[in-house]
Amino acid sequence: MGSAQFHWIGRGRLALSVVLSLFCLVPCSPALAALAEIGGLTVTLPDAATGWRKAGKGNLFMLQKDFPETEDDKRGNALIQITKPLPAARSALQAGMKIFVATLPDMAKEDILVKHYGVTVNGYDIRVEERCCVHQKNVSISQIVVGIAGDRQQAYLQLVLLNVNGDRSRSAEADFATLVRSVKLDPSDKDFDLVPASEDGGLDGVFTHLDTGLRPNVFGGMDFYSDSTITTFDPKGLFGTELPKGGRSITEHCKETPTDCGLYTLTGGGFFSSAGSIEMRSVTSAYGTIEIETKTFSKKGEDLMIADADHRAVPPFDEGTTLDGEWVSTFASSGMTATSSGSVASSHTLRLHRKGTFERIGWSGASLTNEIGGSQSGVTSSSNRPGASGRYKLSGYRLDLTDVSGKTETMSIFAPDKGSDGLLVINGNNYLKDDGK
Repeated sequence: MGSAQFHWIGRGRLALSVVLSLFCLVPCSPALAALAEIGGLTVTLPDAATGWRKAGKGNLFMLQKDFPETEDDKRGNALIQITKPLPAARSALQAGMKIFVATLPDMAKEDILVKHYGVTVNGYDIRVEERCCVHQKNVSISQIVVGIAGDRQQAYLQLVLLNVNGDRSRSAEADFATLVRSVKLDPSDKDFDLVPASEDGGLDGVFTHLDTGLRPNVFGGMDFYSDSTITTFDPKGLFGTELPKGGRSITEHCKETPTDCGLYTLTGGGFFSSAGSIEMRSVTSAYGTIEIETKTFSKKGEDLMIADADHRAVPPFDEGTTLDGEWVSTFASSGMTATSSGSVASSHTLRLHRKGTFERIGWSGASLTNEIGGSQSGVTSSSNRPGASGRYKLSGYRLDLTDVSGKTETMSIFAPDKGSDGLLVINGNNYLKDDGK
């Protein structure tokens, strides 16, 4: 990629002062159509009801959304900017990202807070970089830049947030991510979807792997964790890292939550032997970035060995299964720094009876202490979860709890230890059976 290929960015570079001039000043145009064609690139635009409007003129296609001032938030503004496709080799993506980030010169000096990279469903390279925060003229500015590159051309998109944070920021970022997933550099490109190819698939079932270790917490300390991670394989080629909730199929779950999912292919092996490796193509962000990993693979009876880690088959509960006992899920985290200390704890108890009834209770508490200039302050809080009771139903990997009012809550459930109900994993949380000792 030569600099001349991106010379238009140099001429049309958006300094912060130009971006600030758009801050609630650009008049909104009439509502946009659902699709936009930008120099051969096609994107699906946010619905006009969400407040996004076309704004500005020049080399960049721009959308703007205004956020009014409220009691809790300043007046804010969000901008989406999209380039026309630029002629450049696939290998030039990272260099092109640096140039496009520099359209906000002060932002280019900031460290990358979040970065994703991989490929799209159409096989293009994609990079996502998030930076925050530059302050100018009492305006806080953050930036998310996305670059998408094929063999002969690439395009860049960015979201600029001006005094936008919290729920407003999450809403704008979700709209931007949806737009990015819709990008088509070529008319033949398909929509974002996890569709297995003919060579994908070959496994069926739910498998669990025990993952343990230490990880830092928000209080500056370290927590020990022991998680029974899940991988659900669909025979056609989908896999998921969470059990579908609410009775959904894995296909439905992956459409709603693609970042829990991916596609897999078994490779290697011979006519008389099973595959020797598994290629897993995981969706790693809401922007549709797909990371491809190839791991060693073998079968061990009903279980699997993936990257030399044991993944044990988890049988589903037969419909109408009942359990008897009390299971408790507890969580605690604590730590301290030179000037503060804190802790949080919670406990939830679920009682299941052979006759198909249940009761559950719970509590949580937290404390925080700060010391500034020899003066110490602290806060402590606790609460009890209202008790509930009613009837339950077990089927497959699904637990339905129906309370006395008739309201039903559906959760995922599995027992990671074969032939034992000593540990139940419910909605991803470990519940240990209380044996009364």
